[in-house]
Amino acid sequence: MRRFSMLGVVVTTAALAVIGCGSDSDGGSNNTGGTGGGSSSMQCVGNYADLKYDEFVALTADDGDCTSLSDTNTVCSNNMTQIVGNCGKSCLPEADQATCVAQCVQTAVTHGNSMPLSTACLTCYGADVECAKAHCLVICGSNPSSADCAQCREDNGCAADFYACSGLPAPTSP
Repeated sequence: MRRFSMLGVVVTTAALAVIGCGSDSDGGSNNTGGTGGGSSSMQCVGNYADLKYDEFVALTADDGDCTSLSDTNTVCSNNMTQIVGNCGKSCLPEADQATCVAQCVQTAVTHGNSMPLSTACLTCYGADVECAKAHCLVICGSNPSSADCAQCREDNGCAADFYACSGLPAPTSP
């Protein structure tokens, strides 16, 4: 029983690390394309490393929860996949995992001198972590960067729900 519990923890941890991977997004019709926030010549990182800040903002939806100036600047300038994955992993034992993940993500991005994410945007990331944990734990736990994991998240609506919630564009590169 003890080995099974440890396997569950390992699989859950790996799945949460993967969940964040498909969730890197930035949004922003509320953003001014770099004016007053990220420089239009700033190169994004993480899933959006092939985009400059103004290109990233232009691809965001008008009605998403991650489209404020603070949100788009922070998502563009941080590897959100890595941050969310690490936070999901560290918050596994917490009773209120969603709150733990939100606090962890906020601490990570502001520690790196980025602006804080909005509460609404943090909620989108939290929901994505929960969806992947609920539907893809075994598949993603064994190989978080696998095509099977990405397909599971896609098949179960996790990625689509995240991008609909956040307003962020689906990454153009894995």
